[in-house]
Amino acid sequence: MRIEWLNQKGSGRVIVFFHGWGMDAAGVSHLQMEDDVLMCYDYRSLDFAFPDLGYYRCIYVVAWSMGVWAADRVISRLEMKPERCVALNGTTRPVDDEYGIPVKIYELTEKGMNERGREKFFLRMLDGADECRKFSGQKPNRGIEEVCEELCRIRELCSGVKGKLNWDKSYISEKDSVFPAQNQLNWCKKEGIPAVSLPGGHYPFYRFRSWREILEK
Repeated sequence: MRIEWLNQKGSGRVIVFFHGWGMDAAGVSHLQMEDDVLMCYDYRSLDFAFPDLGYYRCIYVVAWSMGVWAADRVISRLEMKPERCVALNGTTRPVDDEYGIPVKIYELTEKGMNERGREKFFLRMLDGADECRKFSGQKPNRGIEEVCEELCRIRELCSGVKGKLNWDKSYISEKDSVFPAQNQLNWCKKEGIPAVSLPGGHYPFYRFRSWREILEK
């Protein structure tokens, strides 16, 4: 796992953001940052050297897609008590017929992942021509070999012991064609997590102007 500061100005509040599969900072570069933001991504391994966040009076966790599973594993291993944990279009059981991406669909995605397959995935996660136009300038700068490896490793790692992170709410996009909305609702019901409906597809970040809006909306 890689860790990168998107904003570090000593604000007293920090958002620990767990990104989705295959992504980097470009995909959220349009969001305003009133607070410090620490991004976690690249889940080929969940080994990490996490920075000391003891300085901050408030710690928040925001996680999207595969980042929901990663946050659950990582934060549960740390002596950290977040003020609030927010999930977006993901679950702690990412490869699962009832609570995540159906197994056969995940395996087919993994098998067909190459440069062309990645472009097809971007089209699936976005909602309409306007989002596709915007995202064309925010695509991740990561090699296809490493994101293919990451896709494989997530499947292998997600079958292990689950964490115990308490989620305060979960945004679920109505037209999510990556993580089926019904499976996300199944997960929320099972775990007792309040679900908040969003319009659009799997990529939710054009529905928000800032990180703080994600926490407070």
